[in-house]
Amino acid sequence: MSSPEAVLSDLRAAWGAGLGGHLLGLYLHGSLVAGDFAPDRSDLDLLAVLDHDPDDDLLAVLAGLHRDLDRRHPDWAGRIEVEYVSRDAVHDAARGRVDRDHLIARVSPGELLHLLPATTHRIVTWAAVHDHGRNLLGPPAAELLPAVDSDRVRAALLDHVRDWPDWVTGMTTPGAQSYAVLTLCRAFQRLRHGRQLSKRRAAERSALDLPRWADLVTWAHDWWYDHGADTDPGRAGEVVAFVGEVSAAVLAAESRAPGDAGG
Repeated sequence: MSSPEAVLSDLRAAWGAGLGGHLLGLYLHGSLVAGDFAPDRSDLDLLAVLDHDPDDDLLAVLAGLHRDLDRRHPDWAGRIEVEYVSRDAVHDAARGRVDRDHLIARVSPGELLHLLPATTHRIVTWAAVHDHGRNLLGPPAAELLPAVDSDRVRAALLDHVRDWPDWVTGMTTPGAQSYAVLTLCRAFQRLRHGRQLSKRRAAERSALDLPRWADLVTWAHDWWYDHGADTDPGRAGEVVAFVGEVSAAVLAAESRAPGDAGG
């Protein structure tokens, strides 16, 4: 199996040659940067910043790049997540001018490469890359991407929290269920303490902060980091209840907080 660094080196060379001057910067973020990477579980998360919004013509080029990368590194097929966004779209969002005419492209595990609107949901990722992204091509992320106001990031994260109770009902495997628990733990900790933690550290803290759900959080943590299999039994009902209860508690606390940025 290719190492993450070998895949990233190959991707950097292929994307640089295939996209040329349209690619302004390519940045790694997520678990490999946070020191939370599980070699047989985690995805490689990247943000590609372009000189224009992606369109159908560019989508065809990207599809070829991803197809060839999967062929060269078959063990990583389905574990590469890349978001393609124009520099203008990120700058507009940072100024609060989210233009629904802006499009981004995304490919992620379980999600084919496609175009979608550049909504405020994406601000959470863009801000994280600005703050912590590791540049593979182009200047440091903080030179190419604008800083995003913390209240704007918080509001976008709360939008995610509002959506999760509906989103989680489609999680049928223990892998998806554990991911949902860990991701909500990370959001819970960020909204509570104002800084981003790894999924591992957020779960450890949330097991203490949410004693009613400690057993479920520990199960999700252990499944994810101790080689759980998708043939294992899931805990769908508990996960749906956890997401519903914690999301509601987060939103209720936010509505009571002075200077609420989340609406």
